[in-house]
Amino acid sequence: MKGIIMAGGRGTRLRPLTCDVPKPMVPLVGKPVLEHTIEWLKRFGVTDIAITIQYLGETIKNYFGDGSRFGVNICYFEEDEPLGTAGSIKHAAPFIDDTFIVVSGDALTDFDLSEAVAFHRKRHALATIVMSQETHPLDYGGIIVSREGKVKQLIEKPKWNEVYSDFVNTGIYIFERDILQYIKENEKCDFSSDIFPTLLKNDAPLYAFLAKGYWLDIGTIQQYRKAHMDILKKHVHVSINGKELFPHVWVGENVQIEDGAVIMGPAFIGDGALIRKNVKIDAYTVIGANVQVGEHTSIKRSIIWDRVYIGRYCELRGSLLAGDTYVADHVELLEQSVIGSHCTLQPHVQVKPNIKIWPKKTIVEGTVVHSSVFWGKQTPQSLFGTRGIAGIANVEITPEYVSKLAAAYGSTLPIHRQVIVAGDGHPFTNLIKQAFVQGLHTSGICTAEWMESVTAPVVRYQLSQSSYDGGVYIFLDENERTVCIDLYDENGYPLDRFQEKTIEHAFVQEQIRRVPLEQIGFSNHYLHPSTSYIQAMQKQIHLPLRSSKAILVSESNVHHLVQQLFRDQHCEIVMFKNGSVHELADYMKTMNVLFALITKNDGEQFWIMDENGNIVTEEQLLSLYTIASLWFHPDRYVPIPNYAPSTLETVAGRLNGRVKRMKGARREMLRECPHPFHFCYDAVFAFVQLLQLLAVEARPLSQVIASIPHMHWLRDYVFCPWSARAVVMRKLMEDEIETNIDVNEGIKVYHPDGGWTFILPELDQPIFTIYSEAFDVQKARETMTYYIKKIRQYQNV
Repeated sequence: MKGIIMAGGRGTRLRPLTCDVPKPMVPLVGKPVLEHTIEWLKRFGVTDIAITIQYLGETIKNYFGDGSRFGVNICYFEEDEPLGTAGSIKHAAPFIDDTFIVVSGDALTDFDLSEAVAFHRKRHALATIVMSQETHPLDYGGIIVSREGKVKQLIEKPKWNEVYSDFVNTGIYIFERDILQYIKENEKCDFSSDIFPTLLKNDAPLYAFLAKGYWLDIGTIQQYRKAHMDILKKHVHVSINGKELFPHVWVGENVQIEDGAVIMGPAFIGDGALIRKNVKIDAYTVIGANVQVGEHTSIKRSIIWDRVYIGRYCELRGSLLAGDTYVADHVELLEQSVIGSHCTLQPHVQVKPNIKIWPKKTIVEGTVVHSSVFWGKQTPQSLFGTRGIAGIANVEITPEYVSKLAAAYGSTLPIHRQVIVAGDGHPFTNLIKQAFVQGLHTSGICTAEWMESVTAPVVRYQLSQSSYDGGVYIFLDENERTVCIDLYDENGYPLDRFQEKTIEHAFVQEQIRRVPLEQIGFSNHYLHPSTSYIQAMQKQIHLPLRSSKAILVSESNVHHLVQQLFRDQHCEIVMFKNGSVHELADYMKTMNVLFALITKNDGEQFWIMDENGNIVTEEQLLSLYTIASLWFHPDRYVPIPNYAPSTLETVAGRLNGRVKRMKGARREMLRECPHPFHFCYDAVFAFVQLLQLLAVEARPLSQVIASIPHMHWLRDYVFCPWSARAVVMRKLMEDEIETNIDVNEGIKVYHPDGGWTFILPELDQPIFTIYSEAFDVQKARETMTYYIKKIRQYQNV
C-alpha cells in the first residue's frame, strides 16, 4: 500500500515559527514533524510515499530527498496554487494504483494503522476516515456513525449546541483508487466540505474507524508545546534521536556538558550542543542541535531550535526560540514568549509574557519588549566599537561574515595596495585570518600574511616603520569567547571615525568591489616579523636588569617576545600560562619578585599585581605610566585621558614634567606618543618600563605606589538606552550651563571644592561611565550617586 502526505499548508497559526519554515518541518524533539510521520508509515510497511508540497516546498525536498536516507521511496507533487486536501490527491493521481492512505504532514500519531486498514477492507469501503475521541471537539470535524461504522453525518467545527459526538476527523484517510472519480482535476476542493458530503448524498461506502492511541493536530503554538511534552512524557510512541543517559533525559551525539551543569528530566539535548558550567535546565526543556548555552543560564520548560546561541546569566521561562537566533548575556524571556528565526536579542533585553517577535529582528540592548514585534528592521549599532569589530566566536564572527567584511574594507583601498594580516595564533583566529585574507584578495588587495603568532603592538610597530597601506590584527578572548578584528591605518594607528564609517557603509550597503581574475590579490608570507620589533624594544632598555625578577602571565605569543627580548639581560622572568588570579596572588606572597604582569593574547590589554598580590588600580596604573614616561624622557609631556585623576599633574610636577589632557581614545593617545611604543597599550613595553623603574627606585612596587599623591577617584557605570542618550546629554548640559564645564568626548563638571565629575558616554555600549574625584571619599561617592540618579531620571522624561 502507498501513502500520500499532505505537506503544502502555510501554518499561519504557528507564526512566527512558520514564517520561513513550512509547517511540516517544524522540529519535534530533534526531528521535523514530517519525519515522525514518515517513520510512522514505515512502521506499518508503507514505504512508497508521495508528498504534496506548495508553501516553501524546496525546504522539504532538500531535507528528505528521495527518501533513501530514511528507508523509504519519496516522490513529490508540487502545486502552483493550493488545491485543497482533495485537489492535492487528484494532482498526485499518477502515483496512485491501488488502496492508499492519506495523512496530514502536521499531525503526530502512533495509531495502529494495520487495524484501520483491516477495518477498511473488511467493510469494502471506498473511503475510511480514521477517528479519534476529543473531549472538546469544537476545532475539529465531528462525525456521527452507525454501529457498523458507516458515516451518517459530518459536522465541520461544530458549536457546542451542535456537538452530538466526541468522535472527530483526524485527517487520516484510507481510500480506494476509485475515489479519484469524485474529484475534479485542477480545481480546489476538500474532502471534509466537498467530497465526503457528495459520498453521503450518493450513499457511497464511506466509513469511519475509531483508532486507539495518540493523535494530535499541531495547529497552534499551544498544541506544538503539548506535542513536545507528550513525547518527553512518553505518552506517544515515537523514536527519539540520542541516548537516554538517565531516565527521561535524551542526549544526542557530540554533546558537551560541562561540570556544574544541572539537567532535570524529562529533557532532550540535540547533537553537537554545548552546555556550559553552572547552567540549569529544568524539566520539559528541548534543546536543538548545535545550540550553545552560556554559564549560569537557567532554562525552564522551553523549546529551542537548532543553532541558537544563548549567552550567560539568561533566564528562559516557557519560551520558544526558532533557529539561528542569537541571545546575548543577561536576557530574560518570560512565559509563552516566541522568538522567530535569525533574531538578535542584545544584552539585558526582557521579553514580557505572550510576546511574539517575528524573524530577522534585532532588539537593542536594554529593551523591555511589551508588545509583539512584527514589522520593520531595527537600526543596527555601529559596526566598530572601542576596539575594532568584535563578536562572539563562530556565532557573530564567522568565516563568511569576515570574508564579506574584508572585501568591504579592501573596496575602500586602491587596487593592489598591501595590508598586513596577523593574529594571536589561536586555531580559530587562524581560520578567521584566512577568511579575511581571501576577502581582501577578492577585492584586489595584496596581503603580507604573518605565519608567526604576534601581538597587536608588533603589527602597529611594523606599520610605523614600513610602507604598508594598513594592517589587521585578529585575536581571541577565550574567557569571553569573543573575537576582535582590529584595523590600523598606514601609520599603525587605529582607524579614524571617517575611515570606519567608509568601511561600514561599504559593508552594510554591500558596495563591494569584484575585480577581474587577473587583478585579484595575492599573499606574501613572512616567518619572523617580530624580529625588528624586538630589536627596537631592546634599545628602550637603558639600565642593567641583572638582579630583577618578575612574573609574566600570558600566552605563548607574548612569552616568545619576552624570551627573545631578555635573552641577554640575565634577569629572571618567571612565565605562566593564564590561570587563577587568586592562585597567583598567593604565589606572589611566597616569592621574592618585583611584580607580576598579566596580559591578554593581544599583548595590549594587561593588569599588574604588586609583590603582595594586590592588583594595581586604574588610577595607580596611570600614575606609574606618568612616572615611567618622565623618568626616562624628562623633557617630554605625558598625554593622559580627560578622566584621569588630578594627582597626575602633581606626579608630573615632581619630575619636572607636565601632562596633557586629551580624548582617551586609543588613536589619539597613540598618536601623541613620541615613539612607536606606549606604556598603556603595549604589555611588553610596560613590562620593560616597570623593571627599569623599580631598578631606579630600589624599593618594592607597593612602596612606589604608596608614595603617589592620592585623591579619591571613583568610577561607576549607569545604563542608558540608546534612544534616551541624546536627551540625557542635553538635559545634563542644561543643568550645568551656569557651572564650569568642559565638553570634550564627554561632560566634565568642575565643582567649587576642587573636585570634578566626568560623564563619558561609551561608544559601543548603552552605558555612561561616571568618574568622580574629590578630596573626601564620601564627597566623591555622593557626587557620583547624584549624577547617576540624574541620568536615570532623564531617561524617563
